[in-house]
Amino acid sequence: AVACSGTTSVVVTAPPPVPVVVTPLTYCQGATALPLTATVTTVGNILTYYTVATGGTGVTLITPSTTTIGSTTYYVSQKAGICEGPRTPIVVDVVATTTPAVTISGSPVAYCQNITATSLAANATAVAGGTLNWYTMATGGPSSTTAITPSTTASGTTTYYVSQTIGTCEGPRSPIVVNVTATSAAPIVTSPVNYCQNAPTVALIATGTNLLWWGTSSTGGSNSSSAPSPSALTAGTTIYYVTQNTNGCISNPRTPISVTVNAIPAAPGVTSPVALCQNSVATPLTATGSNLTWYATATAPTGTVTAPTPSTLTVGSTTYWVGAANGTCQSIRSSITVNVSATPLAPTVTTPVTYCQGASSTALTATGTNLLWYTVPVNGTSSPTAPTPSTLATGTFNNYVSSTIGTCEGPRALIAVVINPTPAAPNVVSPLSYCQGATASALVASGFGLLWYQNPTGGPSSTSIPTPSTLTAGTFNFYVSSTQGICEGPRANIVVNVVATPTIPTVTSPVVYCQGAVATALTATGTSLCWYNTPTGGLCSTAPIPSTINAVNTNYYVSQSTTGTTVCEGPRALIVVTVNPKPVAPTVVTPRNICANITAAALTATGTNLLWYATATSTTGSATAPVPTSSSVGATSYFVSQSALNCEGPKAEIVVNVRPALTVDAGANTTIARGASIQLNGITSASAIGSTYLWTGNVTPLALTSTTILNPIANPIQTTTYKLTVTDPSSPCPSAFANITVNVVQSCINVRNAFTPNGDGKNDTWFVYDQNFCLATNGCHVNVFNRYGTKVFESKGYTNNWNGTFKGNPLPDGTYYSVIDFVLFDGSKQTIRKDVTILR
Repeated sequence: AVACSGTTSVVVTAPPPVPVVVTPLTYCQGATALPLTATVTTVGNILTYYTVATGGTGVTLITPSTTTIGSTTYYVSQKAGICEGPRTPIVVDVVATTTPAVTISGSPVAYCQNITATSLAANATAVAGGTLNWYTMATGGPSSTTAITPSTTASGTTTYYVSQTIGTCEGPRSPIVVNVTATSAAPIVTSPVNYCQNAPTVALIATGTNLLWWGTSSTGGSNSSSAPSPSALTAGTTIYYVTQNTNGCISNPRTPISVTVNAIPAAPGVTSPVALCQNSVATPLTATGSNLTWYATATAPTGTVTAPTPSTLTVGSTTYWVGAANGTCQSIRSSITVNVSATPLAPTVTTPVTYCQGASSTALTATGTNLLWYTVPVNGTSSPTAPTPSTLATGTFNNYVSSTIGTCEGPRALIAVVINPTPAAPNVVSPLSYCQGATASALVASGFGLLWYQNPTGGPSSTSIPTPSTLTAGTFNFYVSSTQGICEGPRANIVVNVVATPTIPTVTSPVVYCQGAVATALTATGTSLCWYNTPTGGLCSTAPIPSTINAVNTNYYVSQSTTGTTVCEGPRALIVVTVNPKPVAPTVVTPRNICANITAAALTATGTNLLWYATATSTTGSATAPVPTSSSVGATSYFVSQSALNCEGPKAEIVVNVRPALTVDAGANTTIARGASIQLNGITSASAIGSTYLWTGNVTPLALTSTTILNPIANPIQTTTYKLTVTDPSSPCPSAFANITVNVVQSCINVRNAFTPNGDGKNDTWFVYDQNFCLATNGCHVNVFNRYGTKVFESKGYTNNWNGTFKGNPLPDGTYYSVIDFVLFDGSKQTIRKDVTILR
């Protein structure tokens, strides 16, 4: 090192010792290895691992491979700073893992559920000292050196595992599959099976697989795959047994089938035939015997224990059957025939039969057999001759009729004969008058069951009340009658007169006024004129005089009417009165700022038919917008108006401000030493709030404390030309800029930031280096201050001789601040400020 005075110091450090290691390390082949470890001898030293004893590239971490059997040597050293110590070896031994050569006895092993199992077996060819390990899972879990005995409590498949251990290394696990098959379910049977004595029997039936029949033996005995056929010679009950085998495991216990042979009873005693009339009330049939069952047919498979009550609804013969039962056996069935004679239905009739009073009538009619006519619903005297109703009196008169077949008479049908009175003509209001096009009301008449006609006689009728049409002028006749039942009275006439509507008056529209002008009363051509403010409704008035006070459009309406008894008003004609407004001043943007000596654009305004004026009182305007002059700084006013519908509005003022151009000064070019800083002093005429400043340069990085303030600190490492651009958002003038060049000369000073003045001969003084031999001959001027600002050391022409004392006494450990002034060989001056720390 070269001090300000030119002295040099060299420090030599001893390499660190070897780190502490554990060796050798042993792994089983394929096992997961851990990264190698070692212990440094001095805190702060760094470990480096190698795969070779010398040379090679060191790493901070090595994890041994256990793929290949054998011994591998790794190396580790420790570093202190830039010094590395010798390497020490770490030996890693990978021991072979033997996979047992296993012969599994009968795998998979098969058992029936709940059968006693034996221990699993595995034959392994192993190295002497090898041990079998038994597991219930493929990985993990506890092991046992005793062979596992499988459980057969539950059906299913279970896998067990066995491995071999040699020394500390265990080989892979081999599986042994144990299948436990569920005991077959019992076969499905129907029990009991019933037979009648001496009836033919069939072989017993069961649903299952690989059925075995055991005769009448519930346990033991011999079996047969053929189902036995029971004997029905003797009455009594016998039990047979059957099993099935669906999966190699026979069902247990055996399934019983009970076979019962019942004695046959004698046939029941009956009375037949039984005679009944149609629709008469019948009683249940009877028979003599025990456990009777009634059937619908001689061979019906099922019956009922309740004796049937014959139906009398239908004519004909029906046979019923009954048998006696003993258990499931029935006797021969006895038959009972029931004969039902026909009863006629009520005749088919049309009712009511309606007549008008005094009208001709005909004999009543009905559809039936051997008809009998009555005047009462029950009892009374019948007549085979149909009656002819009398129409002399009004009212309702009931007649009855029945049919007969042989000696049987059916129910009576009612025929009501209604004699209605003839009504009088309705009361009406006539004539009725309407204006053409007016809304008419439905016609009104007082009566019963009104029928409306368009003709005085004949023609179609309608029950809907008509509403006269007023579309066409003229006289129209309507007719209406009253009805009661089927009886209709004479027709009444209603006359409707429709008076023609006058035409719309002749008018001139629109009527146009200027706001504030004198208006006259409106006019129209027509008879009996009526004036309105609304298109409909309102009161009739005389011709109005429009108001021109407000600039609006106003609608007026006028109609003409007829004279005479019925006054009809025609449609209203529209007259639009338009009062045009005086336009407002145009919309302008003011003030307008322009930059001095820059050509400005023509003025603008928003409006129609614009006129431009030089003064507020000018009377002659121009349709061409003026172009402001920018030759001199100051304010000038321009004026503009707009016209609409031949009316010109007030003038709007536009103030044009001519602003001076922006000025910028970045300062004079300067020179600094490398590492030194300088404040750039920009000056500008832009003073408005919101003005922006931007420093750019010809090199990167710019080395500025800020690029957006006027006076940043620059610390360039090479000669840099800075450009200051100023923008004033309130000014119409474009941005302005100026340049400054900062020449950078090479720095010569390198200052140590700490030293240890403890008298051990190492780093006892504070060094300031002239690393490039570029200082002037008078060296450097050094001042050191404590944190309170007290100067504790000063030297002109410093020679790296400060030993951390003040007035001969050692200063306490801590950080101090140095100010170093020096002159470069080119005569330029430079100041460096650095921290210096005392460590003892």
